[in-house]
Amino acid sequence: MARSVREAEKAHHDVTDAASMGSAQIRALRAQSNQAIAAHDADRTVSFMAPDVVVGVAGGPTLTGRDASRAAFAEQFADRAFVTYVRTIEQVTLVDPMRATERGRWVGRWRLKTGMHEQGGSYVAEWHFSEMGWLIRAESFVEA
Repeated sequence: MARSVREAEKAHHDVTDAASMGSAQIRALRAQSNQAIAAHDADRTVSFMAPDVVVGVAGGPTLTGRDASRAAFAEQFADRAFVTYVRTIEQVTLVDPMRATERGRWVGRWRLKTGMHEQGGSYVAEWHFSEMGWLIRAESFVEA
């Protein structure tokens, strides 16, 4: 049985609203993630990640699992020269109601004796929606 034009329009608006809502939630979560990193709070930083997260570190190893990411952040935060990492979203795409991709630029900052040092590049993150809300399932960082 064919749907009415009104039903089709409502379905289209529902999908558009869901995509818009998912994008806004992911953007808000990324901002909170950036704040946790700036505060050097390893537990809060990894709270945005799925337990089985996989992270490709720019110029470094692949980290598997939230505990591995927590240990890596704790090590960074123990470095007195380390200031922060900032991820700046350029695009969020809702793949379906349960999955989204995020693309953007990242920069890391260290305060050295010679002044502020920055390193950065691009990244992509895969988010999954679960009973815990949106969580990062995978991230990959590449140096510029």
